[in-house]
Amino acid sequence: MHSLDLIGLGLLATLVPAGFVTALKGRYTVLLAGLCLLFPLLWYSAFALAAPTSWWARRFYGADKLERATVYHERWARRFAE
Repeated sequence: MHSLDLIGLGLLATLVPAGFVTALKGRYTVLLAGLCLLFPLLWYSAFALAAPTSWWARRFYGADKLERATVYHERWARRFAE
């Protein structure tokens, strides 16, 4: 196998799970951007806060983290709605 093949396989092996976690976190805009060759966004969003109404937030977040996610989401929604 060539070294470029191994690099591509490594990227694929990390991007597929990151994309799946991004979808579970309800960050569909970031998922779409990541699939449009901005793939580092998938890695970022796999570690970022989930949308407060997502499956991920309901399943894994306690009250404190859910409140942080809600404040974060509302701040960004206001910024882009103006």
